[in-house]
Amino acid sequence: MPGPGSSKAPSFNGETADLLEFLELFEDLATSCALSEADKCKMVVRYVDQDTKRFWVTLGGFASKDFTALKTNILAQYPGASMGVRYTIRDLERIVLNTADSDISTETELLQYYRQFRPVAVWLEANSKISARERDRYFWQGLPQSARRAIDRRLELKEANYTRNEATNFEKVLEAGRFVFSDDAFDADLNEPIASRLKSMRDTRGTRTKQTRPSWDSDDEEERKDARREVHTKRVAFTPPPPAKTAMDEVEDLARKMHGLDIGDIAYSGCY
Repeated sequence: MPGPGSSKAPSFNGETADLLEFLELFEDLATSCALSEADKCKMVVRYVDQDTKRFWVTLGGFASKDFTALKTNILAQYPGASMGVRYTIRDLERIVLNTADSDISTETELLQYYRQFRPVAVWLEANSKISARERDRYFWQGLPQSARRAIDRRLELKEANYTRNEATNFEKVLEAGRFVFSDDAFDADLNEPIASRLKSMRDTRGTRTKQTRPSWDSDDEEERKDARREVHTKRVAFTPPPPAKTAMDEVEDLARKMHGLDIGDIAYSGCY
């Protein structure tokens, strides 16, 4: 038997759901090592923690070295342990919602969802928690809308009695989905070098387009900025018009002109 704590040794972490698997793994190892019933009782408590060991050695079957009786009494102390791993409908709904909000576009992604869904759904159906009809509906609801449309078209072509009134068996949905999203398809991006290269070129072109902009030397740019900031001005002077004369100013001018003239002068009579 492998030593406790080694990578090949069975171990029990105290979780009820893991107890049955631990005991079955221990029995398989014990049988392969040809252990007797007494040796099994002695060895099984070495693969659990001290508190669990102290409890198990008090149970019926340990002192009498009857492993079958000891196993039965151990399982009886952990409600539901005899059923092994237990699941709830909430566990299934969590898987469905997480996948529905993601994207499935390859066979690998579809199988990943199937591997998460199947153990929980099968256990719930086997234990009468859900019906086969509900199981199929849950699986369909876990597929993103785009995946549903693609698989729906495949089912219409392949299934002679296909109807939308009821959810199709989830195994048939998986089969149709694996065909639609096959990783081995010639045009699958994962295996098609030409498609991958063209996609890379598109991505590169899009990046270059976003980065393209008018460019010039830094000195030219500074000159352009300076040119935009330079302002030329020109000073223009205007001669103001002479102020308009009033009637009194005109009378005074005439008086000055007449003062220097003789009364018999012709200019005097003109000014007068």
